[in-house]
Amino acid sequence: MRFKDAAHEILKKSGKQLHYREITSIALEANMLDTAGLTPDASMGALLYTDTLKPNSRFRRGDQRGTFGLKITSSLNIDQHFQNIQTQVKKELRKHLLKIDPSKFEELIKILLEEMGFENTENTPYSNDKGVDVRGVLRSNPLSEVKIAIQAKRWSKNVGSDVVRDLRGSLRVADSEQGLIITPSNFTNEAKKDSIAQGKTPIRLIDGDQLVDLLIEYKVGVKLEEYVVPTIDGEYWSEILGVSIEETEQDQGISKPRKKTKDSIKNTFPLKIQAHHKEQYFEAEMLNINGEVSLKNQVFPTPTNAAKEVVEWKTVNGWDFWKYWDEKTGKWEKIGRLRDK
Repeated sequence: MRFKDAAHEILKKSGKQLHYREITSIALEANMLDTAGLTPDASMGALLYTDTLKPNSRFRRGDQRGTFGLKITSSLNIDQHFQNIQTQVKKELRKHLLKIDPSKFEELIKILLEEMGFENTENTPYSNDKGVDVRGVLRSNPLSEVKIAIQAKRWSKNVGSDVVRDLRGSLRVADSEQGLIITPSNFTNEAKKDSIAQGKTPIRLIDGDQLVDLLIEYKVGVKLEEYVVPTIDGEYWSEILGVSIEETEQDQGISKPRKKTKDSIKNTFPLKIQAHHKEQYFEAEMLNINGEVSLKNQVFPTPTNAAKEVVEWKTVNGWDFWKYWDEKTGKWEKIGRLRDK
């Protein structure tokens, strides 16, 4: 048996890290090695050290000098890997936000607000902002607009109620201005209570988790990378080649998909959807439950992106805007109901 094959078998059986000399000793006692060399332990060590440098190596270097173990093969499915990547990216974004210069943080917030649909955004003088860092206008439709004053607090500690009071006192009452505080950290309980206190102008609070989600959603300081993942064409294997997919999946230890419910059978993808806007009906196709929409020979990543192609204002909830025909209820329903199912 070859050195590396013997090492793999020994490490797999032991279930722990071993020194290469111990691996060699066990292999020799079990007559697993075909070697005429005088220093088999040196050969074992050299081969394992070299092999760990290869990307497809079965081995990894151990916690102690000269020890080796087997690479841990992950049994996580693609969705779990995706969630792990998202969690790691969010952690890195939080770290970057806490390192950025406060003035640059205000500029970042201004850029984010513009991507979200704010208009006429402007930064106030950094040295004398009186509780306001950015001002802008948000139009929910062509006939209404909301003026908003934003305080950007690049703090590592929680933002207190004094910041809420300062921003409220700086609002332009004559313009019916509303307030928004954004921070990469969090807010104290007192700040949260004061922001929604009765008889006072409400102040919207955006904490670090929400901020990171917005940066990802609107691709500010974030880029999306796509990978092609191969999947088994079950219909081809069953219809053309006569292979029982269920038996194959069971043999390979692959979890079977959940049984289809009546709703999932009726509402298969691509699913025809429509929207009514300004006395006109717009038709599209929802390609999958994640919300990809095909409209005018163009694929949009979310229903909201597709809806923005139709409406004249920038802020719209695509999950409420588009509707599908539900055979169970016998009427057009918001596509957001599909996610609930």
